[in-house]
Amino acid sequence: MRNLMQRIQTQVVKGQDVAFLFLRVGVGIILAAHGTMKLADPVGTAEQFASLGIPLPWIAMLLAIAAEFVGGLGLVLGALTRVAALGLGFMMFGAILAVHLGNGLFARNGGWEYPLTLLLVSFLFVVRGGGAYSLDAWRKRVRARAHAARATSVQASTTA
Repeated sequence: MRNLMQRIQTQVVKGQDVAFLFLRVGVGIILAAHGTMKLADPVGTAEQFASLGIPLPWIAMLLAIAAEFVGGLGLVLGALTRVAALGLGFMMFGAILAVHLGNGLFARNGGWEYPLTLLLVSFLFVVRGGGAYSLDAWRKRVRARAHAARATSVQASTTA
């Protein structure tokens, strides 16, 4: 019975890892697509930011492209996930304050529900990282193997 429970728990954890992968990749694709739109028309994006009263619209446009496009790709790949998510979180917080806050909650009125959702998901990625199926996790496994190999080599040379 104990073996069965362990196998079930292993499958649940794998399922959670896959669900987390889907969330990370899905959000990353959405954000990278938004960044691509801004990247395709940086002048229009800066003008739109200026019309919304966003200070330093050219700098804000560059930061938005970096956060959405580069950060979105980081999420898709699970590469530097915490850094990418932190940038996205700051951008969403700024978008809520600068654009959406006065429009109420609902997105259909230009409200802050969608950017708040992305802010909360970004917070999850900052706290949890890229998950089991990410380049971050792969890099960690490679480093752990290299460290173990060095430790074994040092131990073998000191006992010889």
